[in-house]
Amino acid sequence: MIFTPAHNENEKPVPACPACGKSGKHVEAQTVNAQLKKEFKEQLAHGADQFCFCTSPECDTVYYSLDGTESYPQSAIKSKVTIKNDDPSTPLCYCHKYTKQNALDDMKTMENHRLVRKIKEMIAGDKVCKKANPKGSCCTMDIRLFLAGHNIPWDEKRVSLMPRF
Repeated sequence: MIFTPAHNENEKPVPACPACGKSGKHVEAQTVNAQLKKEFKEQLAHGADQFCFCTSPECDTVYYSLDGTESYPQSAIKSKVTIKNDDPSTPLCYCHKYTKQNALDDMKTMENHRLVRKIKEMIAGDKVCKKANPKGSCCTMDIRLFLAGHNIPWDEKRVSLMPRF
């Protein structure tokens, strides 16, 4: 079995996804329990705390067991997965139900820096990421990548239009 390195010294290495061989990340039991559809949750052979999230956008696998013998595709998950789904109704922020379509609509009506500020203010509020997001963590990086794909920088500085003397 292939393992990806830990990100810090307190983390254990995470096994790579058995379907694609790319790196994964450990997810907590509450994430798996909240995201698996009932019929799949009833079939769990491993404890819900024994799963990883496949971080590859190209791979259909969402969760796989630490030993690689059990896996669940997108069709087994209640929520659409941001990094694995281009559907505009896919959430960017699961906690606030802010979808890719919401962002696309806002892009048409808001200046980039106002859109980024709106999203930053939204995600700074109450969060239930570990249950709401299939990844089991905050959506900030997914939002940043989505905006970057539309040439909207996360840390955009407003450019002054005032002439310099």
